Amino acid sequence: MGIFKKKELKIGLALGSGAARGLAHIGVLKVLIEEGIPIDYISGSSMG
Repeated sequence: MGIFKKKELKIGLALGSGAARGLAHIGVLKVLIEEGIPIDYISGSSMG
């Protein structure tokens, strides 16, 4: 039946704190961008 719309999938990314984790996040973000994976929401805290 055409009365219900299919919801679009959204991707959220939660980043933790700490200098080492912050540096790791840079690599993760780089790969996500290179692979064309869209990020709709980002949340994080201080790297230190």
